Amino acid sequence: MSATRLQVLHFLTQLAALDSKDIVLSRQRKTLDFMEQIDYEMSDVVAELKRLQLEHYSYGPNQNDWGTGWVWHFGKTVVQYLGKAEVPHRVYIKLNLSVTRDGRKTTCMSFHPPEKPMKFPYQKPPAQWSIQ
Repeated sequence: MSATRLQVLHFLTQLAALDSKDIVLSRQRKTLDFMEQIDYEMSDVVAELKRLQLEHYSYGPNQNDWGTGWVWHFGKTVVQYLGKAEVPHRVYIKLNLSVTRDGRKTTCMSFHPPEKPMKFPYQKPPAQWSIQ
């Protein structure tokens, strides 16, 4: 399913308004391994999520296979700093925004290299990533 520009912007506004403590990271092994590989902490992931923009949108929302709410899919390039060198990494980001009893929470379900090609319909011009 593909969202309209306004739907994506609405989702990103909700995400940006969340307190960082309301963003939960899935303990998925490939996410944790990737974070270790690029020396990212949870706070780094949250910062990257808070900087998501319309052009990072790939697809969704889709029904959440893990539970309630909707899942949104984004991709962006993050930078790993190795001394003076900057190493770019393409990252697939899968997010679920849901309302819990104590308020809104976002679960970052995935934060790792993409495993299949990704399209970005709102980049100008529209872009696509292939698997490297």
